[in-house]
Amino acid sequence: MRRLNRRPLAWATVVLALAVAGGVLLVPRLSGSDLAGTAQEQVISVDSSTRTALMDAADHFLETDPARSEYGYLVNEKPALHPRMFCHEDLIEVRRKDPQLLVGLIAWCEELARSGHTLVVGTGYGGPLLLTMQSVNGRFIVQHVDEPTDGAGYESSTRALFSPEGAPRAIGLEGAGSDLEKEIYAEARRTFGLPQDAEVVS
Repeated sequence: MRRLNRRPLAWATVVLALAVAGGVLLVPRLSGSDLAGTAQEQVISVDSSTRTALMDAADHFLETDPARSEYGYLVNEKPALHPRMFCHEDLIEVRRKDPQLLVGLIAWCEELARSGHTLVVGTGYGGPLLLTMQSVNGRFIVQHVDEPTDGAGYESSTRALFSPEGAPRAIGLEGAGSDLEKEIYAEARRTFGLPQDAEVVS
């Protein structure tokens, strides 16, 4: 997954640059077959309660997985602030691989903390993920996470994680981080007892 350390570059600037680049480079290609996914498992429809349960399981895992937060700026440089990870996910597709489900999504996560009356931003990351889940005692458990390879193989490895129809959506939604970021900040402000107009600082 593509990780962005917010120090010293402001996240808003990074998101803007990605959005502009995405609009120029990605959008014209989304209709082409060169972005079609290569995963062959059956895409299935899920009802609203199952969708909610899958996304809750994904959100909990991404926010609490120690391997995804141990290198964060705030947790290492400002532990006294007691930072935590906040994530938001958009579901792309669900595929069946009995007895498991393969849940393809776009995730955006922020390491955040409260300092006085402000919301402090640390390290963040975002991009497409494929979560292997299984129902255990009535609850979905994340058993494994696959993510694209950084560098030259990024696009091809993203395609391998999704169905023919899912991959173009996943690649296209990578530029939507600024919208998901607003939801993450709103959740963090509520959690930390801050007003919804509290300043965000890096």
